[in-house]
Amino acid sequence: MMTDPNAYYAGGLGVELYDLFTGGGLLTGDVEFYLDSARRSGGPILELGTGTGRVLIPLADAGHEVVGMDLSRLMLDRAAAKLRNRPELTSRARLVEGDMTSFDLEQRFALALVPARSYQHVVTPEGQRLALNCIRRHLIPGGHLILDLFDPNFELLFGNGSKAPPREAQHPRSGHLIRRTVVARHTDPYQQTVHEVLRFEEFDGAGNVVGSEETSWSLRWNLRQETAYLLELTGFEVIDLYSDFSGSPPDYGREQLWVARARQ
Repeated sequence: MMTDPNAYYAGGLGVELYDLFTGGGLLTGDVEFYLDSARRSGGPILELGTGTGRVLIPLADAGHEVVGMDLSRLMLDRAAAKLRNRPELTSRARLVEGDMTSFDLEQRFALALVPARSYQHVVTPEGQRLALNCIRRHLIPGGHLILDLFDPNFELLFGNGSKAPPREAQHPRSGHLIRRTVVARHTDPYQQTVHEVLRFEEFDGAGNVVGSEETSWSLRWNLRQETAYLLELTGFEVIDLYSDFSGSPPDYGREQLWVARARQ
């Protein structure tokens, strides 16, 4: 199945309502974790898959110099709109459109972040290796990488009725209920990919559907041993591996939160 793994971020309600449906659940506490890591590492900081600035803006607000890169121009436009409302941050936050598998920013960083499973939208092993090589070249010797992945839960990926339950939130302008539902899922165990079709529905106060839109995304799941080898292969030394943003030890089916150091 040949699909755009990043279609969700190309426009429509996926972009407009990104902040409503990102964070919480297994990502609870991620911004605080990155802030704490930044306090220890110092800057400058590179964030790949910066999106709407959900992580970048708190980092800049804490006084760090941050470069945020994303493949989606529309997501970056939303981040730029937020920064225009915070002019005091413009000297510390820079947004760049680019592909994490091939970029050259002509700058080195003390810390690189790839939050919210963004790395897994790179759906080939070759692309994932290229991304890590690019990140490694942009780190100072001894600089750190924090990589957040979902740990594949095979009961959810392959079990009957395995689609995630609908998520609901209130539209920030209209006040309408927005429901996001996974309406189809295709898993490819050979390629280690999952492709999901998602439907957004907007309901007015009387419960009538006043808008509906479908989009999709694809992600590649990574086993722990595979990720450990990829990091070693691309010049990193693993420092820590957690299953959540509270520092819990590795656990099946939760997060793979990797902290690695660029070898000198």
